[in-house]
Amino acid sequence: MSAKEHDFLRSEVATLEGLLNSLSEDRVIERIGLQERFAEARKRLTALEGQALAKLLPITFRGKPVEGMESIDAGFASAALKAFVEATDTVAASLTDDLKGRGRLPSTHQRSLRIIDTARGSFGFELELPPAECGQSTLFDEDEKDPYERAIETTFALIENAAESDEDGMSDLIAEIHPRAAAKVEAFAKVLWDHGAQFAAEWEHKQVALREPADVQRVLEALKAEDMGEREESLPGRLLGILPETRRFECRLDDGRLLTGKIDRSLTDIGAFKQGLESHAALLQFRIVTVRRNERFILMGGSLCSSAAAD
Repeated sequence: MSAKEHDFLRSEVATLEGLLNSLSEDRVIERIGLQERFAEARKRLTALEGQALAKLLPITFRGKPVEGMESIDAGFASAALKAFVEATDTVAASLTDDLKGRGRLPSTHQRSLRIIDTARGSFGFELELPPAECGQSTLFDEDEKDPYERAIETTFALIENAAESDEDGMSDLIAEIHPRAAAKVEAFAKVLWDHGAQFAAEWEHKQVALREPADVQRVLEALKAEDMGEREESLPGRLLGILPETRRFECRLDDGRLLTGKIDRSLTDIGAFKQGLESHAALLQFRIVTVRRNERFILMGGSLCSSAAAD
């Protein structure tokens, strides 16, 4: 059930209750009819109150393909919506699966944004995210937030950071997802640029917008594929500590560098990993994501050095 349908039903119950309260007691026939309608509407609302709701994501466009609130070029609308949904789908896949540098994208289990209506303000559309099905997998067992909701928030944040040329913020986000997912966000901006369009969207009271052509251009410049990369390296050092709740680590490499960063989601038993390697000489395995001059280290695993293992 969508939030819009839920709000409509709540409004219907409130309206019928108001009509009953304003209707005099002597208008018996009318009161009987209203009471039956009120009881039925309240029964439906009570039955649905406990259900998970779909959440709304309105997205609007402006610029050359758009004629005020009257119309939008069909080819542009189709391409822009397809690119935006592909971006959020790929970010969601990166948060729920081990996204690789090449090959087919992991499945998002057929759960994706859907068009339910046109949006007000300029010409656009109301999208909704269906509620997660019972038993659907999540990023981590202890993670309370729906990974697809996190994907939409991450997509918004990446667009915003790219438009502001915030390289540190972009680097953190791209390390969390994957350069390949960032490329899908760049592809959405490319559709806007090619058609001379801009956009705005809202999700859970968070807003993102590219209101000027210069904003779109900065996103394209910030997310160029040639400026992003990923590699794996094994480096000798000592694991100094792990924060299991935030999945962050700190280590000192043998060359003197102090590294901090996130723990890769493929490393599931953090407690055992911490107990086995902490404070010992080890060969630590990292996934290193680069965005221009910035590097982000993601700890994937490690093994004790032979001398430490002997001790």
